[in-house]
Amino acid sequence: MQMESWVGTIEREWHQLRRADPALDVEKFSRHVIAANKTGFLSPESLAAIANALLTSTLSHAPGLGRWLLERIGVNRHPAWRMAMAISLVTPTGGEADFDRGNAILADVMKDETAEDRLRGMAAAALADSARLGRGMQVDVSRARSLYEQAIELGHRAAAHNLGLFWEGAWGAGDSFIPDRTKAMQSYRRGGDDKICQRRLEALR
Repeated sequence: MQMESWVGTIEREWHQLRRADPALDVEKFSRHVIAANKTGFLSPESLAAIANALLTSTLSHAPGLGRWLLERIGVNRHPAWRMAMAISLVTPTGGEADFDRGNAILADVMKDETAEDRLRGMAAAALADSARLGRGMQVDVSRARSLYEQAIELGHRAAAHNLGLFWEGAWGAGDSFIPDRTKAMQSYRRGGDDKICQRRLEALR
């Protein structure tokens, strides 16, 4: 495939992937992406978006190819790739779960000052989910709550939903916990225009 044709071919295949078009040859698309990556044709963010789309696709073999793609392009090199791989490992999507590795990557991304706040916030929220659910670690309510706080501060507003649910007493609080409606509403407001947070706010008013 000539470089001049990569733009049109990959764009067409990308749109097919997003539409879950069964006519898409996902293996061929993945090979095209690898070839384009070798020339520096695709940005790291674009590669991460493609891998994520494969991981979450309903097309046959697509999730496995998303995991394969991340491994091939070097998951340790860019925060966006590392984030995509971590989510794949803890979900699990595209292969077997590896909670220890996934959580370790999330912690690394969260601490990586070269990563965008958006990615660090996503990593904090995902690590909070692991602490809340006991996903590859002991359940730690205090740590989960703190990580959701950090995620919101880093701009991941969707984390405000789980934080609000904590204050409503919906998870991890224990029998002695007294729900705090005011703090729950304050948490949901921190979610900004997040629709799920808005719905909880309406329900509490």
